Amino acid sequence: MLDELLKTKELATLPATTFKILELLNDEKRLNIRELAELIEVDATLTAQVIKVSNSALFASQVQNRSIMQSIVTLGLNRITNIVIGVSIFSQALLKSTDSHMHDMLDKYCWHTSSTAMVSKSLAKRLFLNLREFEFIGGLLHDIGKLTMLQYDVDLYKKVIELIENENLKDVEAEKEIYGVNHNEVGAGIAKMWNLPKEPSDVIKYHSFINQAPENTKQLTAVVTVANYLCEIWGAGFYGGYNQINFANIPEWQILTNISNNGNTALDIEQITFELEIDFKNSVEFLNILREVNK
Repeated sequence: MLDELLKTKELATLPATTFKILELLNDEKRLNIRELAELIEVDATLTAQVIKVSNSALFASQVQNRSIMQSIVTLGLNRITNIVIGVSIFSQALLKSTDSHMHDMLDKYCWHTSSTAMVSKSLAKRLFLNLREFEFIGGLLHDIGKLTMLQYDVDLYKKVIELIENENLKDVEAEKEIYGVNHNEVGAGIAKMWNLPKEPSDVIKYHSFINQAPENTKQLTAVVTVANYLCEIWGAGFYGGYNQINFANIPEWQILTNISNNGNTALDIEQITFELEIDFKNSVEFLNILREVNK
């Protein structure tokens, strides 16, 4: 089943330019402004989309960017890379469907992942973590396995949803029962196929199994997972099976507490969720921008 899922035709529609940019991300020494600009400019549609997003109110740029080079200088390499990946993942070519129910599910998926990306970025900032914006990419891609399962057979995934809603199973449990694999395993296969950097690959593979995450990416995975939970309980979930969460009892929150004040003081859950919920609302704007550039 895993092999069949990884053959899903929509996965091949990710622009070749994006694959090359992802390769560059694996080699920081090679990633430079000129090479990144030249890569993006090869694709005229992608160029126009990236410039449009970089000029949006979301990024509050003081300068009207008119070229890829100018956009990179204004926003930085990592942020432009995030825009490229976001535009590619949510492009019409990847997500188009003539089935109205499928369209609604894809829209729900996009809202969840873009929300998780925005909240992950905000959470990392509040914890003073320099995660090289992999928290944003990790948020965008953490459920890429679910997208593949949907595109492979939407009726099968409806059975997963029924188990989650009627049997109170978690997503990974219901997926295993219906598909024989869970979305983390499928996502890990996609990450390998796309040659993603280790950091977002580990987020994709371990965000449902934080205790199995390697130590050097455990903080990053915890940030994205907590953001994922928050988006679930704020109404921007994607069938995770998490209706309510006692943050004090989950290992991800303990990891973040240990980061904050070297573990001497627990994070104030009420204060931080209040602050993050404000940023969460901006995720709607981010998703609307992605929809707009793909019209």
